[in-house]
Amino acid sequence: MTIKFQERQYYPALRTRPSEIEGYSELKQSTKDSLIPIFTIGAWPKMDGLSESISKLKSAVDERPCIVDLTRENAYQNDELTKLLNPSGNFNAWCDFIQSQNNFIPTIQMVQEAKQSQIIRQTRFLEGIGLNRVAFRITDYVNDTSKVINAISAMDSPENALVIIDAGYIRETMAASIAACVSAINDIREEIPEAIISIISTSYPSTVTQFLEVNSDRKSGVINILERELLQAIGVDAAIYGDHGSIHSKVYLAKGGKYTPQIEYPLYDAWAIERRPGLDGDGYIETAKALVERYPEILDEDYWGSKKIIEVSQGNNNGMKVRSKWIATRVNIHIEKQLELSLTDTLDDEF
Repeated sequence: MTIKFQERQYYPALRTRPSEIEGYSELKQSTKDSLIPIFTIGAWPKMDGLSESISKLKSAVDERPCIVDLTRENAYQNDELTKLLNPSGNFNAWCDFIQSQNNFIPTIQMVQEAKQSQIIRQTRFLEGIGLNRVAFRITDYVNDTSKVINAISAMDSPENALVIIDAGYIRETMAASIAACVSAINDIREEIPEAIISIISTSYPSTVTQFLEVNSDRKSGVINILERELLQAIGVDAAIYGDHGSIHSKVYLAKGGKYTPQIEYPLYDAWAIERRPGLDGDGYIETAKALVERYPEILDEDYWGSKKIIEVSQGNNNGMKVRSKWIATRVNIHIEKQLELSLTDTLDDEF
């Protein structure tokens, strides 16, 4: 299998949480064939160890290539993750894990306590096995960028690496995020002109309440999507578009209790919100009806997530009374539409 990172137009980054895996899993086959998703493995709630997350991920991607990373969030660590993140033996536990997989492209681990030599040896080993491809994820612009440059410089071929600059949540930090991304790109290309880079970010908020319209009794609202604005400000030729698949960059532990029925319907440039405070799970029927009335184009869409909204709007709420299912529908529609946009932009550039 020959993989050319530069030929992909969109890199969605997700976690191995059930809702996000389901949203990806239900993508069209043609969509999956066009993507190399970035999945972060973690010890998510109600899952022991990592085996279930990994099993669900492998089932979702099938034989397709997939970039895998490990979460750094303390709330989602366990003993298995700690072992994989251990830099001893040049990250031998992580390398052994990747070597046991057929289609996983590893993200080079750069934990704080790791020496540059350990990162370089890990990189050289992982470049030489499996799909002969590796990824780097920059989240700390100051500390990560130089480590990535040194590691890529030690590789047999820089084209075997994808550099992912993860800007995280950008809604309140747009100017600073643009400056940091531009600086990192310039630093990388000064040393490695042929480096393949993707910028991923998210503007999906941790709560939607501030975006609800007063004149709708705070039942409706629209959230503009900023991820493409970030790339356009940096320069569309500077990097490949990526995002967090309509997920906030930080996952918060569920507090339990009842959730307000809420559906977010991805447009191409925004997320439309409908919610019904005070109603239980059956309130999703009313919520879905309101969405279809506001956006009748849903009825013409052939996405799994859109079909779920239509089914529920028609009174079939079986299996769709929990929040995680609606996260899955949002992820599903968002990725379908963002890939369409990315492919359209590429075609426009050719004519």
